[in-house]
Amino acid sequence: MQHGSERPASLLLKRASLALILVILAIFSIPFTNSFADEPLERTVESTGIASVSGGNIALARDAAIADALRKAVEQAVGTLVASDTLVENYQPLRDNVYTKTAGYIRSYTVIREVQSPGLYQATVRAVVALGDIKEDLGAMGLLQVKAERPRVLFMIAEKNIGRRYYAFWWWGRSEYRGEAIDMSSAEASLKEKFLEKGFNVVDSSAGTVVIEDAFRVEDLTSKGAARVGSVFNAEVVVFGKALATVGPRTPGSNVGSYIADITAQAVRVDDGVVLGSAKGHGVSRHISEVTGGTEALSKAATDLSDKLIAQIAAKWSLGPQSVTLKIENITDYKRLTEIKNAIKGRVRGVSAVYQRRFEGGTATLELDSRLTAQAIADDIARLGLRLKVTRTTANTIEAAIEDEPQRP
Repeated sequence: MQHGSERPASLLLKRASLALILVILAIFSIPFTNSFADEPLERTVESTGIASVSGGNIALARDAAIADALRKAVEQAVGTLVASDTLVENYQPLRDNVYTKTAGYIRSYTVIREVQSPGLYQATVRAVVALGDIKEDLGAMGLLQVKAERPRVLFMIAEKNIGRRYYAFWWWGRSEYRGEAIDMSSAEASLKEKFLEKGFNVVDSSAGTVVIEDAFRVEDLTSKGAARVGSVFNAEVVVFGKALATVGPRTPGSNVGSYIADITAQAVRVDDGVVLGSAKGHGVSRHISEVTGGTEALSKAATDLSDKLIAQIAAKWSLGPQSVTLKIENITDYKRLTEIKNAIKGRVRGVSAVYQRRFEGGTATLELDSRLTAQAIADDIARLGLRLKVTRTTANTIEAAIEDEPQRP
C-alpha cells in the first residue's frame, strides 16, 4: 500500500525533471541579441592575394600571396565603413595608418584555396577582421562614416498638363481645385519611380490622415514651407517644384502634334531646411492626343530632372564633410561659449571646423563641419564633461543646454 502511494509521487518528479530539461533546452535555443547586433565587432571576409614566384622560392611566394590576401581583407572591411569617394581622397593616410597594420586587425584566418601558375602564386583566405579596432582608428583619423541609408523622400510637384487652366497639387487636400479634378501628377509618378530604382525610400502622401496648415496649401511652396509639410509626414527630404506641359509646333497636314514639358524642382532637408539640390528637366513628345502627349512629355522631363537631383542629394546626404547645426541654450557667459567651441573642435572626433552663426539672448547657433552624423557628435559632446546636456537630435541637428552650476552649501 505504501509502495502504491509512492509511485505517483515519483512519476510527478520525473515529469517535473523532464519539464525543467525542456525549459533549459528552449532557453539555449533562443538566439541571443545585444545592443551591438547591428554593429558587429568582427567581420568574416574572403579575399584573394597574388604574389610572383622569384628564384623558384614557392614558400616565399606563398607567404607573400597570403599577406596580400589579408591586406585586401582589411581593405574590404574599411570599405564597409567609409564612403567610396572618401577612400579615394584619403588613400595615402589609409595606407600609412591602416593598411600597414593588417596583422593587428586579423583575428584569425584560414587558407581555403591555393593556385600555382608559371611565375605566380595565388592564395584565397577566409579571415576574421576586427571591425571594432578598425572603427576606432578610422574615427581617430576623422574618416569614420558608416554608409548612410538613402533618405525618406516626399514629393510635392504642382503640375499643369495641356487642357488645364490651373496647376493641380495633392496637398490642397481635396479631390478638386477650382472646379478641376486633381489627378496623380505624371511628373511626380515618374520621379518616384526613378528614386525607388536608386534605393531611396519614398513617402506615400496618401497614407493616413495628415492635416496640412492652410498657409502651405499653395502651389508655389518655399523651402521652409516644404520642410514643414515634410516634417508632418516624417520625411527626411522633400522634393518640391512645378511642372508645365505646352503644345509645340505642329507639322501642317499631320494629325501628330509635338508637346513640350519643363519642370523645376528643389530638394530640401527637412530637419534644418538646407537645400540639397536644385535642377531643371525638359521633355518632348509626339502624339495624336494632346493630353497623352503632354503626359509623356511631363514624364520625360521628370526623368531628365531625376538624374540631376539624385546625384546632388546623394553627394550631400552621404559624403563628408557635412554640416551639422548645434544650438546651445542657457549661456550666461560668452567665455563659456568660447570654451565649448574650442572643446568641440579639439576633442570631438571628426569635427574639422566650428562656425558661430548667431549668439543672442543666451542662445548660440553653431555650424559644425564633420564627417560624422549628428548622433555621433552628440555622443561625444555628452562625454566632454562641460556640463552640456543634449536635449534633442535629428539627422543633422543637435539641441543642447548648459546645465546650471550645482549649489554649494
